[in-house]
Amino acid sequence: MRLRNTIIFIALAAASALLFFNLDNVTAASKKISAFSLRYGEIQKERPSTPFSKALAHYTIGIIYDNEGRFEDAISEYKKTIAIDPNISYVHTRLALDYLMTKKENAAVEELNKAKSLDPSDVKPKFVLALIYTSLKKFDLAQKEYEEIVRFDPDSLWALSSLADIFVLQEKMNEASYIYEKLLEREEKSALLYFNLGIIHSKIGKTDEAIKDFNEAIKLEPEYLEAQIALGVLYGTKKDFASAIQCFEKAVKIDPLNIKIYHHLGMLYYEAKRLDDAVRQYESLIKLNPNDSDAYVELASIYSREKRPKEAVAILNKAIALGIKNVNIYLTLGYAYLLDGDNETALSWYKSALELKSDEAAVHFYLGALYDKMGDKPKAIKEFREAIRLDTKLADAYNYLGYMFAEEGIELDEAISLIKRSLELDPDNGAYLDSLGWAYFKKGMTDEALAEILKAAKTEGDDPTVRDHLGDIYFKKGMTKDAREEWRKSLELDPKQDKVREKLKKAK
Repeated sequence: MRLRNTIIFIALAAASALLFFNLDNVTAASKKISAFSLRYGEIQKERPSTPFSKALAHYTIGIIYDNEGRFEDAISEYKKTIAIDPNISYVHTRLALDYLMTKKENAAVEELNKAKSLDPSDVKPKFVLALIYTSLKKFDLAQKEYEEIVRFDPDSLWALSSLADIFVLQEKMNEASYIYEKLLEREEKSALLYFNLGIIHSKIGKTDEAIKDFNEAIKLEPEYLEAQIALGVLYGTKKDFASAIQCFEKAVKIDPLNIKIYHHLGMLYYEAKRLDDAVRQYESLIKLNPNDSDAYVELASIYSREKRPKEAVAILNKAIALGIKNVNIYLTLGYAYLLDGDNETALSWYKSALELKSDEAAVHFYLGALYDKMGDKPKAIKEFREAIRLDTKLADAYNYLGYMFAEEGIELDEAISLIKRSLELDPDNGAYLDSLGWAYFKKGMTDEALAEILKAAKTEGDDPTVRDHLGDIYFKKGMTKDAREEWRKSLELDPKQDKVREKLKKAK
């Protein structure tokens, strides 16, 4: 049903565009008609009917039927026109549009291809074909049509823009950026073109160029909200929180009712270590909208990250007191109690989340992690497997279960398989690389273990567990000096590791 509606929309869009394209044809037709007398009887007396006049009459009646929305009748007239003279390109195009309006897409495509073959320089059938192929997600075919249009009309801005859009839909970002750069050579005052180019550059990792593009868009259009937000997001990815905050503060002035901007600002204040500003931001949000569950969760998460679980519990209990029933509130509340050392209360809130939404993979993941912490391995395994069943792309669940097996020294082949799956979903995750290395180590594959954990150390060098694992591997390989160095680093990062301290004493 959705596809049919899309095709009809495409037909309407194409028909509207063709009103302009067909002006010359309609004007020419009206001149031919006026060459005859409107007094039909006199025409018949003055001159016999010709094939051209019959074809013209059917074509004109078809246009009238189109204007009245009588598409089946119009189709009949255009077919009669083609029967008399099959070599008129624009008649096939008209017929194709009516086929689209009556949900005969294949027939429409056939007629448009006939129109193309009759007049290769006519861009109209190519344009409609491109729209149809786009609606059918046949982007490669749509691309070919737009490329043909550009070959015939290299200065067509709309054709170039459409071609760039098709490249984007196909994830051909380098080709899309090339087209937009060409467009900007002609339309250098277009904020929209700079914005689109910025989006493309950001997708292909050219962050600095994207920042320049968004800044250009804002120079041309200072109230360009989307450009301000995109620029703020990019500054955030570069850890330039001061610039990111500045962008979002400007965005708030442009659209003061946009709640999402306030949420983003709250997290940016926290990332910039402006804790008081972040707290004030979320407290203001809660005052403005006491039912904003995300504001409670985000503020509580900040308190939890700051090791202030009691404050996290207090803010979430305000939401509970208002009668807000929300899975994320329950999970965040459970995690806060877990940080505060109250495992049983944490478990009760996780179970409340499960009652509210039993098919939520994250709920089962949290439950699995808590059961593991409480030493109930069978229940933990069951919950992790259920999380994976519900969400086959939940990388953390694959990794946690695999690492748990590795720690226990059981199911090591499955452990390796699970962790490899997590790395397929998130290849550069240092924690997952460490897990894989540890599973290899437990299986006796020391060289493979060292290779993976050295990769992990490049991104997670300040993680005491990674340094501890690296020390164990070096010690196993007889590299005692290197092992001691890694264990020392691990203890510097977390001095409370008695087991690591014992290893250092023994490795002399």
